Amino acid sequence: MIQRRTLLAASVCSLAAPAVLAQPTAALPTIAKTVRILQGFPPGGSLDSVTRPLAEALRGRYAPTVITENRSGAGGRIAMDAVKAAEPDGSLLVIAPASLMVIYPHVYKRLSYDPFKDFTSVSTACTFQFGFSVGPAVPAEVRTIQQFAQWCKANPSRASFGSPGEGTMAHFAGVMVARAAGMDLQHVPYRGGAPAIQDVVGGQIAASINVLAEPLPFAREGRIRVLATTGSTRTPFLPDVPTMREMGFPDVDIQEYFAVWAPAKTPQPIVSALAEHIRAAVNTKELQDTFAARAFLPSAVTPRELDAMVRTDFDKWAPIVKSTGFSIDS
Repeated sequence: MIQRRTLLAASVCSLAAPAVLAQPTAALPTIAKTVRILQGFPPGGSLDSVTRPLAEALRGRYAPTVITENRSGAGGRIAMDAVKAAEPDGSLLVIAPASLMVIYPHVYKRLSYDPFKDFTSVSTACTFQFGFSVGPAVPAEVRTIQQFAQWCKANPSRASFGSPGEGTMAHFAGVMVARAAGMDLQHVPYRGGAPAIQDVVGGQIAASINVLAEPLPFAREGRIRVLATTGSTRTPFLPDVPTMREMGFPDVDIQEYFAVWAPAKTPQPIVSALAEHIRAAVNTKELQDTFAARAFLPSAVTPRELDAMVRTDFDKWAPIVKSTGFSIDS
């Protein structure tokens, strides 16, 4: 173990690694002080269900203490701003949906952060698809997207879909589904996915597009029907439900992910070590079982791979968002 005098001498010689100790069991640096992982949404949601077990798995590996902190508000942007302004020493991180990096810059006219200049990519934690569901407001014989499109044409005043909110990836995924199938659907934004799917179950709205975990229990009970999922392959959580690609809509290939970012200029040894610790964590059976309960697939990539994913998705969503004419001034 490196002695305190050695650490102090090292800090004088190299300001690039201000809070790093050598880990005796592996050639990876470890943060020596408490690490906080911010998330920009309230406790109890999908992101929270990933962040808390991940933080626990990182405790003792990446840092002696790893805690989570909910900085909810402004659609997750408060947490992003806090990490943007933090010291780049690896002790303050953010975990967020990809939307905040790849869609928000196209939606918000005055976004306070730049996804490429203000953050350092670390790793994904999990990936997930969206499910397009209908409930009792739609006749039971409607079992496919094409049949739903026909029903919408016959019932234009009832043709609508809910989403977790305006400007989310689910919002634009719903737009893509509607366009691909030739449906004229009114978008009904909710404050979160849970109330949207509850209204589908209750018959107040015809359809909704949600993170798969939200309609899954109701679909298994037969209370709603998931007509399609948005991934490139079928989800193992609903193996009998086809993808949009399978149903003849190849352009609807959408997968979101929760990922971890550090402030810009965080030293690369810290970033690489953290990415490796995340990879080790998501490969444990405990986290895999926890994620599966929420219909999330564990996923860990390198910092370079995450950066490439963000840049690809940033370019992918730009024309889609622009074509809707949707934007937010604030």
